Amino acid sequence: MYVVTGASGHTGAVVARTLLEKGARVRVILRDEAKAGPWRQWGAEVVLADLRDVAALSLAMVGAQGAYLMLPPPVPSSTGVMEACWTVVDAMRRAVDESGLPHFVLLSSVGAQHAGGTGLVKTLNLAERELASVGTPMTVLRSAYFMENWGEGLPAVVASGVMPSFIGPSDRPLHMVATRDVGELAAQMLCEPAFSRRVVELTGPVDYSPDEVADTLARLLGRPVRVEEHLPAALVPMLMGQGVSEEVANLLSELDEALNRGRLTFEHPERVARGRTTLDEVLGGMLRAIGALPHMGTGAGAGAEAPR
Repeated sequence: MYVVTGASGHTGAVVARTLLEKGARVRVILRDEAKAGPWRQWGAEVVLADLRDVAALSLAMVGAQGAYLMLPPPVPSSTGVMEACWTVVDAMRRAVDESGLPHFVLLSSVGAQHAGGTGLVKTLNLAERELASVGTPMTVLRSAYFMENWGEGLPAVVASGVMPSFIGPSDRPLHMVATRDVGELAAQMLCEPAFSRRVVELTGPVDYSPDEVADTLARLLGRPVRVEEHLPAALVPMLMGQGVSEEVANLLSELDEALNRGRLTFEHPERVARGRTTLDEVLGGMLRAIGALPHMGTGAGAGAEAPR
């Protein structure tokens, strides 16, 4: 039996569904009963728990062969992000220790080897360090930038033909990966023999620049889409105008600046894993989800979790 956190998000949902398709028993941890019905129909056991609740997490992990752990993204309007992160990480650390869990996969990000200067990714550096301190066999899955992040504001891009980008220069390729590939690899690693600690870094089949994202959207839509470049600092007032707290806005701006400076990259580039889902599939899926393209099959879903 495997425990999966974040099952209502994109990577966690893929992990749980992939394991169920393999015939494994799965226990998903959710906060909202309203999201539990489909998982019970698919054959998963549902535990309703807050990720800060050590006792509930520990009980959910007892008897499991492994667990998929991920930090929930901060509430956009929240403050005290690092303090909130510490509360969740500490609860996970204690639950892993108390439950006797034999192995877990932690969702992390490229750049998490750095303690700072990476925006929200520094929360994952904290998670890696603290969870490693337990001594339980641990697989760290450091994901590249999610392709699905380009879905933010996609209806406006479709309407205007202008795609704002705070990542530049717009012709420089970036490491990107689909959340579907992240979830499938995590499920695979949960089923493999445990290591004392290993780091697996994952990107997509090829790297794409913001210009190529716009070109792909234009080709799918059949009309022009151009990139409008902005400095990461311009993200702060824009997000705050949308109700995002100054702290979260600054962390997101710092993350984009870290991307621009090449700080969010692989620690072990010589052994990077590559997914198989293309940008065309992801963008096509998101365009169909908002009704901009006819439904002609499946694609990776819109939306994303940290890292951006």
